[in-house]
Amino acid sequence: MKTEDLNKILEDPSLSRESKEKLQDLHTHISKREFSDLLDEYGHQYVEFVQEGGGVWGSALVGYLYGLEIFGVRFLKVAGTSAGAINTMLIAACRTKEEAKSDVIKDILFKWDFSDFMDGKTYVKTTLHAMLNNKNFFKINAILAVIFIVILVSIPFAVPAGTILNAKLMFLVPVVPAVILFFCIKKLYNNFRKADSGLNPGDKFLGAMKNALDGFGVKTVANLNEKFIQKEYDLNLNYRYGNRQEYYNLALQNIEKIKTKNLEHIDLTRYKIFYDSAANNYYYKDNPFYQLKSDYVIITTDINAKIKVELPTMANLYWSEEELKHSSPAEFVRASMSVPFFFKPFQKDINKNDDSVKYAWRFWMNTKQQDINSVGVFIDGGSISNFPIDLFHADEVFHPRLPLFAVQLTSDSGILSERGKTREEIMATPFSYAGNIIDTLKGFNDKTFLTKHSFYRLYSIQTVNCGTSSWLNFFMKKEEKEDLFNRGFQAALDFLHQFDWEKYKYERVMLSMKEKKVLKEEDTPTVG
Repeated sequence: MKTEDLNKILEDPSLSRESKEKLQDLHTHISKREFSDLLDEYGHQYVEFVQEGGGVWGSALVGYLYGLEIFGVRFLKVAGTSAGAINTMLIAACRTKEEAKSDVIKDILFKWDFSDFMDGKTYVKTTLHAMLNNKNFFKINAILAVIFIVILVSIPFAVPAGTILNAKLMFLVPVVPAVILFFCIKKLYNNFRKADSGLNPGDKFLGAMKNALDGFGVKTVANLNEKFIQKEYDLNLNYRYGNRQEYYNLALQNIEKIKTKNLEHIDLTRYKIFYDSAANNYYYKDNPFYQLKSDYVIITTDINAKIKVELPTMANLYWSEEELKHSSPAEFVRASMSVPFFFKPFQKDINKNDDSVKYAWRFWMNTKQQDINSVGVFIDGGSISNFPIDLFHADEVFHPRLPLFAVQLTSDSGILSERGKTREEIMATPFSYAGNIIDTLKGFNDKTFLTKHSFYRLYSIQTVNCGTSSWLNFFMKKEEKEDLFNRGFQAALDFLHQFDWEKYKYERVMLSMKEKKVLKEEDTPTVG
């Protein structure tokens, strides 16, 4: 990083004093580091990037993005769920892949008033505002309800009746509020049913997302795919050590070095197969950019087909090729952030007669035309995969050309819950028991992958602590957004400071060897 660039960044008013101090302390060290072997003509280094969902914590993701970009990190593939999907979509849509995007995305998110996205009944916004701004909301209202009930029950005994009829009427007094409450609940239930089980339609968010994408000239999915998705030599990237056979030769040398260093743990027969498959891979030998592709992936959940959906990869299950030429990719994001009950599920009617749709259902679901669903009903992708890091795990890798960077979001309470609880805490009440079950099932796909591939926790993932803020606080003020932004920014600097690209490549090859049984698993239980 040049001195003039550093000075310009230090003048950014959105950066806190702590962020500026950390940047000044670390910039010299980070600026010298290698993060990837794929570069563009400007020297930017390319990575794959996965972002976890987290409601209105998205400002932390933008801060993290900013921290990466100022040190020349750029993105070949991006993926995310919910808040991560918003950031993913904006990264893909704005500017060119060589240009920094975080300043544009920050302006968009900071200008958005998140409370506008609560476009349901007025009482929904009012109630949620009271809940989020008063930690004792439920306690106070429970106490008031108990006092009210006690007063009503006491009236027949405290007030002289005079006659038997009056006494009977007095005992009916407590029933009146119960009847009123019953009809109120019935009214709310009917409203909920009419709103397709969502407190907020989500139309305001969809409109805001469309407007943002329109501003980048991205009006349709076809526009975005044409702009962002490129392959191999069309990417106009360069390999750090040369664009001929340098990558291939260096990869073979490094594999041999790993064999020598870990000889006692190597199954030599399997190693020969592994090495020969690399040595005879003429795709990589003749083209170091083989299978490289820029891509974006949005994760959502279809509760009708009961599957995790990757968009636009699986878009033809719901949108025909012709529809994708006219539909905004904002719909993908709207599908991904549909928090159950809080937002109305996003729904897409399916044209069973379209050839591209029929082919997709046969390809992905092995489904005949007559059995194709009539509609896709989408809820928050985080219900199945809130952190889709498995998307970019390539089993066929024998030597990585670029790393996978990933960012997760948590809070003070989240950190405490991850430390584990006592049996008494888990089983304290039916609610605490149910809560632990839900937390276990939520994102089970991601947790299973990371348990199997601990490599990514060690070398790819950084967690941003969002403090005491709530991921559902749609009434977040600018100061709170800036605090999250700075938390993300500082976390990115910490990650870049400790990242070791050579160590990453070494351990990633070790993981590939373990997956192919080249490493004796009983000798290397902690690898990967």
